[in-house]
Amino acid sequence: MSNCKEFGRVSIFATCVVNHLFPNVAFSVARVLERCSVAVDVEETQACCGQPFFNMGYWKDAGRLAKKFLASYGDTTEKIVVPSGSCVSMIRNHYPQLFAEETDLLSQSKEIASRTFEFTEYLELLFENNCIPKIDSPGEDFHQYRVTYHEACHLSRELGITSSPRKILKSFPRIDLVEMDKAEVCCGFGGTFSVKYPEISSAMLDDKIESILETKASTVTACDASCLMNIEGGLKKKGAQITTLHIAEVVDDVMSGAVQV
Repeated sequence: MSNCKEFGRVSIFATCVVNHLFPNVAFSVARVLERCSVAVDVEETQACCGQPFFNMGYWKDAGRLAKKFLASYGDTTEKIVVPSGSCVSMIRNHYPQLFAEETDLLSQSKEIASRTFEFTEYLELLFENNCIPKIDSPGEDFHQYRVTYHEACHLSRELGITSSPRKILKSFPRIDLVEMDKAEVCCGFGGTFSVKYPEISSAMLDDKIESILETKASTVTACDASCLMNIEGGLKKKGAQITTLHIAEVVDDVMSGAVQV
């Protein structure tokens, strides 16, 4: 664990969806990181990153929230871990658009973006530096996961993160990863897309649910809680007995049997 000092402390940006609807995801992120000897902070003044406003074309409102984000994290050098690819994409890819004509804010946004990581992206760094505790062999008392993985659009298309989540899921002995057909295809949520185009969104969700059901998995996981919220609704309509869990929740449960060596 000697290579792990540089990963010693992070700040969790929970995101709106997690903070208000799925707080257990944030707690799982914290527990996973702490098991890897990473100290966790939470910026109490954190608010929305501004993405919903940006996507709807309200860039002025998005800019106000983006400035609030920069103010919250500008006085620290801690790395920022986010359980959402869409929010990380907003920070990395779209803040420069918002601040293109404001030199100081543009520079600050790039600095903060350079130390902002999606959860599985950061966890892969911990794996590569041998900062993950060894896991006991599975026993009868431990739940075995037959998991299928959905690729969230912003995570894969805007951040290019496709292998990290799969590597993590395959790294734990209690997880059997079963790939679904067309895992990279959108679930139909897309934030305000599902509100603006409900019929198209529903049709896309139906296709995603069929792909999930074909795997006969007991759990579907993803790196964005908003996708899982949408998928959970589709599964319930079908009467399917499949659990939806954020990847941090799956890893958290599996690591509950971890032994530091």
